[in-house]
Amino acid sequence: MTPLLRCGPLSAEDGEGRRLYSGVTVSLDEECLTVLEGPSGGGKSTLLRQIAGLAPSEGVTRELGGCRWGGKALPGWRSEVNLLMQDAPIIPESVLENLKFPYDLKSAGDRVFDSKKAGKLLDEVGLGSIALDRPASTLSGGERHRLAIVRALLWVPAVLLADEPLSGLDGPRASRCFDLLREHARRPGHAVLCVLHDPTMGRGADRRLCLESERLTVL
Repeated sequence: MTPLLRCGPLSAEDGEGRRLYSGVTVSLDEECLTVLEGPSGGGKSTLLRQIAGLAPSEGVTRELGGCRWGGKALPGWRSEVNLLMQDAPIIPESVLENLKFPYDLKSAGDRVFDSKKAGKLLDEVGLGSIALDRPASTLSGGERHRLAIVRALLWVPAVLLADEPLSGLDGPRASRCFDLLREHARRPGHAVLCVLHDPTMGRGADRRLCLESERLTVL
């Protein structure tokens, strides 16, 4: 079976020049939620950023859906291989504007903001009671993470890279958000690669990878 995504070889060092990993190639299967495990400081976040084309990498081959994407196509690649960042960044606007602003970008293409779907997803993650005109800067850390998950799922990227998206969430809300990520991953033509702060949650994944001792292995 041809992977939905293939990206590599990837190599990286930390800020002190210590090798994190070398010659790693990541393959993600269609309709599959993959969890990336490994020790803290081992390079998991860096690897996700490199896959998304947001961190330096040289000599890398990027393939999505059987098509190769060159360096000049990185903006389009980032639109289809979307990174849900660990710190759940927001813009200094309302909750609604934080959901809508990506659709004003050139990379949106023919994507259109779906207000009904947004409302449904906000309800699903427990944010349905929050006023859409509320400043996003007043949200708690957990609320920001849930808002970021909704924004990412609304975008419907072919591949979603999620870096500890469940941080700050209690058990039931973390489980529901994980279910939503898994539902997205199992759609035809889609996949999710997720780093989790709670390794027990990874038992619900379809596939597990481990980044350790400079190597990426299948568990």
